[in-house]
Amino acid sequence: MKRTLILSFTTLLVVAIAGIAVAVARPQWMPAWARINPEKLPTWARFGAKTATPAEDAGLYCKEHGVPEKFCTLCHPELKDKLMLCKEHGNIPEDICTLCHPEVEKKYNLKMCKEHGLPESFCYKCGKGPSASLDQPDDGWCAAHGKPEALCQECAELRAKGQPLPVTKTGTAKVCRDPLPIVRLASATLAQQVGIQTTEVTEEEHAHRLVANAETAYDANHYADITPRVAGFIREVRVDLGRAVKHGEVLAVIDSAEVSAAKTQYLSSQASLKLAQATADRTQSLTRSGAVAGKAELEVMTALNQAQASTMDAEQKLRNLGFGDAELAQILETKDTKNLLNVVAPIDGTVVARHAVKGEAVQATTQLFAVADTSRVWVWIDVYESDIQKLKAGQSVSFVVSGTSPDEGYATVGQVTWIGAEVNEQTRTTRVRAEVTNPDGNLRANQFGEATIQIGTEHKAVVVPKEAVQRKDKVDVVFLPEGEGTYRPRRVTTKPTDRSDVLEVTWGLQPGQRVVSKGAFLLKTEIMKGAIGAGCCK
Repeated sequence: MKRTLILSFTTLLVVAIAGIAVAVARPQWMPAWARINPEKLPTWARFGAKTATPAEDAGLYCKEHGVPEKFCTLCHPELKDKLMLCKEHGNIPEDICTLCHPEVEKKYNLKMCKEHGLPESFCYKCGKGPSASLDQPDDGWCAAHGKPEALCQECAELRAKGQPLPVTKTGTAKVCRDPLPIVRLASATLAQQVGIQTTEVTEEEHAHRLVANAETAYDANHYADITPRVAGFIREVRVDLGRAVKHGEVLAVIDSAEVSAAKTQYLSSQASLKLAQATADRTQSLTRSGAVAGKAELEVMTALNQAQASTMDAEQKLRNLGFGDAELAQILETKDTKNLLNVVAPIDGTVVARHAVKGEAVQATTQLFAVADTSRVWVWIDVYESDIQKLKAGQSVSFVVSGTSPDEGYATVGQVTWIGAEVNEQTRTTRVRAEVTNPDGNLRANQFGEATIQIGTEHKAVVVPKEAVQRKDKVDVVFLPEGEGTYRPRRVTTKPTDRSDVLEVTWGLQPGQRVVSKGAFLLKTEIMKGAIGAGCCK
């Protein structure tokens, strides 16, 4: 019996000791009510349990900013010149940069920003109160409104009203700027290996231009369709295609009975008018002497007026057929009743169309010829509705036929003469008319090509290679080299130029600066959110 009691007691004692040891060494294995904090036990009783490493004694502690006093650049700005600053994370002292050195959080018992993993008062992403992060270079960009601060009217109005500036997507509340992280390569040799090259920012004379599809056409103000005006037969054709003609030159002769009838009517009306006039003169003389009654005078005056009306009608018919004063006088003089009508050129130009064939029967509206002044042509330009506000009459235009280049001598110049008043429903473009010179006749009607409209005056422009400009968050970015293997991203505003290989930088760069040309896309990937390397290319 005693042996059984002793054995049971020993077993219970061993189980109790083992349970206490487990509760001390591995408290996570135990329910909450049975856990023992090993830090409250003497060292010999901890059974190897791990305890928190005590914070290192770093001297005086700045309770206001949650860091050791010797690292607090907020209380002691002069320390910035003595301490090494982490430029990558907002110029925070390197000794307390928890993103570069996570172990210092417990080492110095730092007060942390739980969202961004930096000391709370030094978190440049939160911007709580004065922070060392505000010392990082200001690129002058308002990230809240996506434009240069100098041009940000919204922020200027808020400052004038004393209202707080907006919060950016990264949480910056005190300022509207949001500098991009610096890219640091492992070494300068790595930059050469990945093919990064830089080029100098230059300045050159430039004017902004708009390029659009276009089509040529004859100048309608110097173009004429020529018809015979009467029905008949073509008796004679005197010109051919390509012939340069002068105003009034005979192009063809029409044989028409209508012409003969009109001439005959004109001669007859003239004879009737002379007779009526003589009768009226004699009757008036007799009436004044009392030999004839006044009623007779009225009758002859009525006949005179009718004769005058008939003469005017006959004369107008001939004038409608193209007869002038000289031709009418000749008809009266020679009693001409021929049925021939000369078809003449109404303008100076070149015969660009011919449908007239000798002996062909024609109607009054049949087109016989077309004459155009080809020394100038119209260019119809299709401009997208988003660009139409940039245009105005008088702007310079150059036109190049598809398949050719200005170097081949096919470029012609002119100016905008009219801007359309409607937008095409299908293409969403507006037709713009330009008049360009064509002294050598190289341009033909209905040719397709590209029109370039100068929408700005000549000015000095800062230009960079197009490959140097990268797009991030709907903003153009370039990279400036800073020392070996270090590149600072800078936001810029750009405009297209008339050259396909460069862009004009309207804000953000100065001539003489250097930017990354080849390899800029690689650097862009390093500053993108979630990019491998987190801003430090290995």
